[in-house]
Amino acid sequence: MTQLTQDQKAFDNQTLDYDLGQHPMPTIILGEIQKLYPNATSLDTLHEVIPPHDIQRVQNTVSHALLNTNFYQHFDEIVSEHVVPQLGTDVLIQKFGNLRILIPNQDKFGAVLIFHQGRWVGNGLGLRTVWMPFTPCFESNSMQIMDLDKSREMTRQAKRENWSYEYLDSTCADNSWPITLQPGQAHLFFQEHIHGNIPNRTDKTRVSIDIRLLVRDGQPHRKWPGAYFRKLHDRSSEAVVSIDESKDIVVCYMEYDGVKTRNIDLHFQTLAVRHYCTKKGYKFPYQHGENEGLNHAHLKSMIHTGNVNHLIMFSIFSLPDDDAYRQELLETALYRGLIIHFANEEIVLQTQKDLDNIQYIRNFTNDWSSPVRQLEEELRLDK
Repeated sequence: MTQLTQDQKAFDNQTLDYDLGQHPMPTIILGEIQKLYPNATSLDTLHEVIPPHDIQRVQNTVSHALLNTNFYQHFDEIVSEHVVPQLGTDVLIQKFGNLRILIPNQDKFGAVLIFHQGRWVGNGLGLRTVWMPFTPCFESNSMQIMDLDKSREMTRQAKRENWSYEYLDSTCADNSWPITLQPGQAHLFFQEHIHGNIPNRTDKTRVSIDIRLLVRDGQPHRKWPGAYFRKLHDRSSEAVVSIDESKDIVVCYMEYDGVKTRNIDLHFQTLAVRHYCTKKGYKFPYQHGENEGLNHAHLKSMIHTGNVNHLIMFSIFSLPDDDAYRQELLETALYRGLIIHFANEEIVLQTQKDLDNIQYIRNFTNDWSSPVRQLEEELRLDK
């Protein structure tokens, strides 16, 4: 068995207890559901009130509504008080979690979460998961999870032997066990633990949320710091910066020279900027492109000598990867009063605090490797 790090030990199928009276998150969720279904009286009987075809809409609507409550303030406080001290390192936290409503017999409606583990769904091995139910979870209404050693063994075997989905699903179900928790508890696991759902044959709905953390210097893979993750207690991305379209000069900028942006096509970068502009109520501006391979020379020119008031970029990863060069550009923009918007993260550079936040996130990790490629290489070397 591979030696576990301190932060892995803290998340190796461990239970977290928190004060439900101090953090009444089930009550907050029920209150948001009651705005859609006023006759809902408890979370574990939602299936008696909400039609199965409307479960997905309720999940999505309530997930977004929680951003306008103090739900995530409670969650951040729990992580700060109970989780970070065990990890022995600082973390970034998922911007908003995945709310899940698991009704009885959900398989009749094609809604069974397949067995998976982090590397199979784009998560790096630097992620840790806090799975928090808001109803009693037990037997088949709970998440099913596998011990770490068995998960690692089956992950390698499934890849090596090219298992079919049906065989993978049945084998995972046979080797997993249900998490048994009450509201006021959470389950901690990391990305190598295989987990999923089986058909809920209890007569109770399970409501839960799963939120991921990224440990310092950890591997995020496809979950970008800043876009997927934020700093603990930071909700600054919700702010809207005013643009006076009658006098402000606004442009956007795209490039392909960053470690994370070199494979993001112009079309998809543009979609992200358009979405940002629509969400914030801005007109889509004139679009500039960088000369690829020339070390962000056009960006440097616009920041140092341009007459632009607002510059909208795809991402904080559209800035130079070199830390000193990036710092100089950000400081110059701040000095000249140029406001920079980063669409993918919904972060805006206006103050020194913003600059420090951008650099903190950009420097949180430099591990851009792939856990899928790593496993493939390990299996190649095993032959």
